[in-house]
Amino acid sequence: MPPVVGSAPHRRVPVRYRVGAAALALLALGASNARADERTFTACADPPQWTLMVQDSSGHVTLSSGTFSFDVLEAAMARMGRSVRFLNMPWPRCMQLVEVGEVDFALGAYYSDERARRFSYSIAYSKGTPQVFYMRQRPVRIASKADLLRHRGCGLRGGSYDHYGLQSKDLDLGVGTYDRLIMKLRAGRCDYFVEELEVIAGYKLIGNDYLADHDLVHDLVPGVVAPAAYLIAGLNSRGAALMPQLNIELLNLIRSGQAAQLWRRHAGDIPYQTP
Repeated sequence: MPPVVGSAPHRRVPVRYRVGAAALALLALGASNARADERTFTACADPPQWTLMVQDSSGHVTLSSGTFSFDVLEAAMARMGRSVRFLNMPWPRCMQLVEVGEVDFALGAYYSDERARRFSYSIAYSKGTPQVFYMRQRPVRIASKADLLRHRGCGLRGGSYDHYGLQSKDLDLGVGTYDRLIMKLRAGRCDYFVEELEVIAGYKLIGNDYLADHDLVHDLVPGVVAPAAYLIAGLNSRGAALMPQLNIELLNLIRSGQAAQLWRRHAGDIPYQTP
């Protein structure tokens, strides 16, 4: 996420609200209107590909997108003479609208065989660092990913944890934000959650420095392959039709070093891992 420019009266906080049916209808209408311009595309995102609220001292709020995945897509589209607009919505709704072509792309998606039957995938453009998070006073010893099944895990609704060897039935997926996930962990309602280090570290840029919490401990999960992030589009959609050209530009961004520059803007000192 781009750094906050200027000083204090402006602050950034994550959008945390439910999108009602009327709002979702407007989002879908907005996506349809955007497609009236054939060179403008739309995208939504897997948490935590945030859309941020920018609120000034008078309480005025505007929405602005700012994520590594969005910046990469925007840069690739610019190379193709096209533009992209971000739509904020819950991840399950994002996936639904992308699958039917109402929204062109979902950002930051992980691969699964089930998803591959429903979506067209881009090349991978980044990798994460798998971690297990737990409370210091209730340590969880994980020697392999199989050990995760010996403990009570929790996660986010709509999250994909296949690369940790975990299915939906193996986790309590009752919350939709990391604040609530950590509250559940702190209350002892689960023993751990798994997530990529870059995801949790990124929240520092919007005022939630989870890694500074002395009680929240994180370790590597042996045997877990670092997951790659992809753009996905609905099969037979106009996003899917653009994917071959988009893949060329994504590869150019990676080879030129521009993707690594965009990564540093959001992830700071965490190394960019080439897919």
